[in-house]
Amino acid sequence: MTEGTVLKWHKHEGETISLGEAILQVETDKAEVEVESPTTGILARRIADEGEVVQVGEPLGEIAQEGEPLLAAAPRAAKAAAPAQPQASAAAPSVPRPAAPASRGRVLASPRAKRLAAERGVDLAAVAGSGPDGMITEDDVRAAAAGGASAHPDGAAAAQASAAPAGPLAPARREKLTRVQFVGARNLTRSWNEVPHFVQMVRVDMSRSLAARRSLAAAGTKISVTDIILMATVLALKENPRVNASYSEGEMLIYDRINLGVAVDAPDGLLVPVIHDAQTLDVAGLSARIAALAERARNRQLAPADLEMATFTVSNLGAYGVENGTPVIFAPQAALMFVGAIRDEVLAIEGRAEVRPAMQVAIAYDHRGIDGATASRFTTKVKALLEAPEFLGAPAATAQAQPGRHRDVVVEAVGDTMRTSISYLGHRWSLDGEDVAGPDPVSSFLGALGSCLLMSLRVAAKVRKIDVGRVSVHATANEKGHVKEIQVELKVETGADDDRLHKLVEVAERGCHIRQLIRDEVTVAMNVSRI
Repeated sequence: MTEGTVLKWHKHEGETISLGEAILQVETDKAEVEVESPTTGILARRIADEGEVVQVGEPLGEIAQEGEPLLAAAPRAAKAAAPAQPQASAAAPSVPRPAAPASRGRVLASPRAKRLAAERGVDLAAVAGSGPDGMITEDDVRAAAAGGASAHPDGAAAAQASAAPAGPLAPARREKLTRVQFVGARNLTRSWNEVPHFVQMVRVDMSRSLAARRSLAAAGTKISVTDIILMATVLALKENPRVNASYSEGEMLIYDRINLGVAVDAPDGLLVPVIHDAQTLDVAGLSARIAALAERARNRQLAPADLEMATFTVSNLGAYGVENGTPVIFAPQAALMFVGAIRDEVLAIEGRAEVRPAMQVAIAYDHRGIDGATASRFTTKVKALLEAPEFLGAPAATAQAQPGRHRDVVVEAVGDTMRTSISYLGHRWSLDGEDVAGPDPVSSFLGALGSCLLMSLRVAAKVRKIDVGRVSVHATANEKGHVKEIQVELKVETGADDDRLHKLVEVAERGCHIRQLIRDEVTVAMNVSRI
């Protein structure tokens, strides 16, 4: 940082100030910061004006003790060209300077006035400033927004100009970048031009991570997908420290501390608050830390220290629906990871096609200090951790089980007995006609038939706009031998007449695919009644 902009004075000349009390607000390269009083006394003089850019080391104001004479202020380079003004004494009120028209080449306006003008669509070049040296204030912008063309210093000329034929294309308004945006744009441009980027991309199967997250939520620990990604990133950086580094004059500066920058969308543009010493935190600690930083970013409460010393950055735009992108490194960091949205995709799993939730990860590296092999070890480690997230501490049965699909059931016989074991979506149970551990196969089939009929009836009722309340299905079959007869008792709560109800049941029976699997020699008796 070499300079800052004075946004607002909180104290007037002559007011008493306490030690540590906020005196004024300054916009730095990274954030808006409150400047606190280093002592107790009286604000004798406000040297820097609101909206003025002040070099680092230049005075902002002067605080005096009771009865202490004012010190002579050294001339400031920023004001050296200004004509000499009569020096007011400590006891005399400051003399207001007459407003001068703002230069049409460069609009002189306070940062808050610029923000307000951008929000309300006011052209600052058409606003007369009432502040010092003709600076445009927030009140000037409000007046211009309320008065329309009357806010122009030359109303008649403006009216004539509006009647003139259309000229060259001109912008509807100009939005000056905030200091944070300007510095970010400057640094990214320099990084893109000076750092030789290369990018590695992988697709990650997120089914196990999502299952582990659900398991933790059921146990009372709520974390976001971003939290899981950040934890996997920290673990991968621990194993690949050369990526947690920066390039400098032919050397790689490798860090033990993992200071994780996380891109956050804030009111003044993209900010990257930093989770310092992320290597000391578990996933719950990471979650709490980034939540607090993001909240402060949205409320413009970040301190400069919150934005400094990042060693690696993660940018997750998945929440905005973006699936992939080419990231730009935040120099001097050696790498940056971009994370896309999670989408159902067809993946090849052990030689078969399956639909699973997947996301794409793109990591940009500084090729001056990180070669392809080193980068690939980090990239594949992140992928491996997210696809086998035991680090989350979720129950082993959930985190380690192969994610299943609907209609994907595994049945295993145990020895020569009739007992079988079923695995479905990470759950296991046994089937044995004499064992209470689970239903026998025929009972399981009847349950599937009843569920299928119930869902088919609900769909048919919705299509035909028939109101249906509670529905129950009771299915039975002959006790012994091959199944020869199935009895189905269907009870429906509805206001439809008998004719519409029976037609609805016929449609539901035809639409039930499990009903269609029953052989013709098996009798299915359907009994319909009302609840």
